[in-house]
Amino acid sequence: MAVAAALAASSEGQDAPPRAEFLRGVASHVPDSDVRSGLLVAANFPAHTSVRHAVSVLGSGTLISAPDTVPFALWSAAGHLDDLSEALWRTLAGWGDRATTCAIAGGIVATRTGTGDVPAAWRQARENIPAWSRWDSRAAVR
Repeated sequence: MAVAAALAASSEGQDAPPRAEFLRGVASHVPDSDVRSGLLVAANFPAHTSVRHAVSVLGSGTLISAPDTVPFALWSAAGHLDDLSEALWRTLAGWGDRATTCAIAGGIVATRTGTGDVPAAWRQARENIPAWSRWDSRAAVR
């Protein structure tokens, strides 16, 4: 996931890479594993692949394992690298472990887009970040 975030951030200011290219780029840095295999399967999906099909092949976190969670979350993020809200909506459509898949996909896309376009209603509905975290949300918004 860190590789995906780094690749997303490194292409900031440029057109988003095609989904398949992005996923292959991530997979090239992942050791031979079920996660890597899932990323390569996802990279070979046709451009018009539905969320339902992606989830049926890749999984969506219901097995509580990286191979069942990471390929779908990265596939979802890779399709919407320039639109954080859309990436989250599409990831939610996969059902499964939505908290985990959205955290992964959202984190990756936000490294590229920042959080400045998050709808105001979403910001108002979120829980407050504890003061002990020393998080400055103003510094995080681009």
